[in-house]
This record gives sequence, structure tokens and C-alpha cells, in this order.
Amino acid sequence: MKGAIRYAIIAGVVLVVLIIGIILAAIFHVLLDVLYIFLMLLAALMVVGTLLQVLSVIALIRTITTVREEVKPLLASVQETVGIVKDTAQTAGHTVQTVSHAAQLSGEIALAPSVRAVAAVVAGQEMVRVFLGKGHTRSRSEKRRKEQLKAIEDVGRSDPEVITAGALGGINVGEEANNGAYGISR
Repeated sequence: MKGAIRYAIIAGVVLVVLIIGIILAAIFHVLLDVLYIFLMLLAALMVVGTLLQVLSVIALIRTITTVREEVKPLLASVQETVGIVKDTAQTAGHTVQTVSHAAQLSGEIALAPSVRAVAAVVAGQEMVRVFLGKGHTRSRSEKRRKEQLKAIEDVGRSDPEVITAGALGGINVGEEANNGAYGISR
């Protein structure tokens, strides 16, 4: 702010000196000569201003040329990086595709036949049970439920209190569950 005030004071002093000079030139009848001098000074200042503008345009052209020269290696580096990223993405895509094919192959070769074999064995056991007259087919959950109820009855006769987890392999049986009837909880 102090710099602006200083320039305003200097401009004011110059303006006052010019006005005093023009008044003195009018008094001494040399106003036309002063006008010519001012016109020559203004023409000289315009020539200097034009030269300074030409120099600034030349500096701008040099700056643009320098920036272009600096940007060319950067663009080449960016293009190289884009190429590397493309190659990496393609390699990753091929890797994912290979892993997918390997998983599919292992599922077809190892898992599917073993699942079919186990299913065939279980189906065969159930068919043998039905043909030999051991009863109708039951699901595994029905079998487990029946085994649990049998274990509850056996242990319930010997100890009506709560049976520990060790006796039934993790099954707790007690009168608290099911309103006085023996209940099962895991």
C-alpha cells in the first residue's frame, strides 16, 4: 500500500509540474514548440513500448519452444508407461484365465468323479438296506434323531438329572427343556 501511495504522490507532482510548464509556455508564447516536443516524446515512448512488446513476444515464443522440448520426453515416458500398463493388464487377464481353467479342470477331474462315487456308494447302501428288508429309506437326520432319542432313554433311566456333554458326544439333555420332558440342546 505504501508503494501505491508513493507512486500516486510522484504522479501528482509530475502532473503539477506539467500544468505549471504549460502555463509558463503559454505566457511566453512557446506553447506550439512545447506541443511539438511532447509529441516527439510520445512518439519515442511509443517506439520504445512497441520494441518492448516485440521483445516480450520473442520471450514468449522461446518459452513455448522450451516447454515443447521439455514436454516431448514426458509424453514419450507417459506413452511407454501406458504400454507397460497395457501389457501388465493383458498378462493379468491371461493369469486369471489360466487360474480359472485350472480350477475348472480340477473340478472336472478330481471333485466331480469323487462326488459321484460317494453318491453312488451312499445310494448303493440305501438300496441294499431296502432290498434286504432292513426298513424303508431314512435320511441321515432321521437316523441321528433316532440315535439321540435312544441315548436319552438309556441315560434317563440311570440318571434323571442333567446329563453331561461327554456321555452323548456334545449333546446336553435335561428336564429343563420342553416343560419337563427330556430335551436336547447342543
